[in-house]
Amino acid sequence: MSESPTTSAKTPDVIQDPEPTLVEDRVSQAPVLVTEQEVMFSTAAAAVPLRPTTITRRLTDAIRVVGSALYRPPARRHYSYLDRARIAREMYRL
Repeated sequence: MSESPTTSAKTPDVIQDPEPTLVEDRVSQAPVLVTEQEVMFSTAAAAVPLRPTTITRRLTDAIRVVGSALYRPPARRHYSYLDRARIAREMYRL
């Protein structure tokens, strides 16, 4: 059976008002300035693809997609020696 706690509900285990702790940063908080040129350069670098895609690459990708959509997985094998075990298991469940 379950055991009930012996502590009272009036005495919480969690401290409600902890004392504030002070953390000293030894790093100076100098303002960081980013120029417009840096912003434009980083935006342009992120927007440009690594290499331009050629028409042959696009055609190859399209053929690969169509080929994978038309691919049928091989048919499942039928193991006849398992039939008796399957039937016996189903009969046992009834």
